[in-house]
Amino acid sequence: MESKYGFEFPQEVIAKTVARLTNQIWKLIPMRENNEDWQKQLDSVIVEIAGLNEIFLSNPLFLPLLANLEGIRDDSIEFELYRTKVFGSISLLQELKK
Repeated sequence: MESKYGFEFPQEVIAKTVARLTNQIWKLIPMRENNEDWQKQLDSVIVEIAGLNEIFLSNPLFLPLLANLEGIRDDSIEFELYRTKVFGSISLLQELKK
C-alpha cells in the first residue's frame, strides 16, 4: 500500500498494525460491559486510524471505519448496536490487509 511519503509499507507491517488495532477495537466490548473507561480507548483508536487515513490517502475504507467508531461514542446507544458496530469496524479494518 503506497503512502503519501512516496513509498510502500511492507505487507507484514500493515498486517501487524491491523492485528494490533483489531485487538484495540475488540477491547471496547468488554470495557463497556465492565463499565471501564471505554471512551478513552475509543478516542485512542480513532486518533490512530485518522492518522493512518492521512498516510494512506487513497484508501476508501477509512471513511466507513471512522464513521462506525465515531457513531458509537454516545454511551446511550443500545449495547447490541454498539457491539454490532464494533464487529463491523473490525471487519472493515481486516480489509486493509488485502
